[in-house]
Amino acid sequence: MNLFENIIYKLNFEMKTPKPFGWFHLMWIVLVIASIVFLYTIRKKYNEKQLKSVLFIYGVIAFILELLKQIIWSFNYDPVANIVTWDYQWYAAPFQLCTTPIYVCLLCLFLKKGKIRDSLLSYIAFITILGSITTILFPDSCFVSTALVNIHTMWLHCGSLVVSIYLLITKEVEIKWSNLKNAFIVFLIFAGIAMYLNLVIYNLGILNGETFNMFYISPYFITHLPIYNTIQENTPYLVYLFLYILSIFLGSLVIYLISLGINKLKRK
Repeated sequence: MNLFENIIYKLNFEMKTPKPFGWFHLMWIVLVIASIVFLYTIRKKYNEKQLKSVLFIYGVIAFILELLKQIIWSFNYDPVANIVTWDYQWYAAPFQLCTTPIYVCLLCLFLKKGKIRDSLLSYIAFITILGSITTILFPDSCFVSTALVNIHTMWLHCGSLVVSIYLLITKEVEIKWSNLKNAFIVFLIFAGIAMYLNLVIYNLGILNGETFNMFYISPYFITHLPIYNTIQENTPYLVYLFLYILSIFLGSLVIYLISLGINKLKRK
């Protein structure tokens, strides 16, 4: 192995696969609560620099961890033959609902406050928070035996949840219908990109039998997400796609209404 491969090999250390609500999972939940409490206490000092700092810290660390995850999962070492092979894992391509906050946070570092940035941040506040909450409550399928991947998973989702709540408690994302509407438009744009990738990558014939299912809306593969997989297996594809999009909208609406209710209680 060369120096780069040796570094990747050492980074690919294993741990016992964490259990839901075991010590590893609970540790991250505590970190989420502590982070939210800390950001809530400094909300009165909120300014543009503070916002950019939060987006930078989450976005850059998430990007580095995502890059390492992609490399680690493509790396294969045979200790007997002392041979290294590389095989990209298409199913883990980084364009899912839960990875888009990385790109949004990094992009917003370079945008001034305006409709585009407001829409992108509203997308994190009302849409991607759904994936974060779901993964934190039901992390079963996300935990593996590779330590760095588990750290990546929890930072990606727990960190995104913290950013979502931060945007709401600082009122950077105001709780109004136009922001929810714009957030959903951003979701549709990302879903459109995901669909384009699903169609193009599959028809290029480069998957070699592997799965490529961005946003879990590919017409070629059944999603592994509970409930959604049952729907996709038992309904025409267009019905599944409609129900998938509808469920995201309804979920974001619930987040919006909860935020609105909390806001009204605070005023009273």
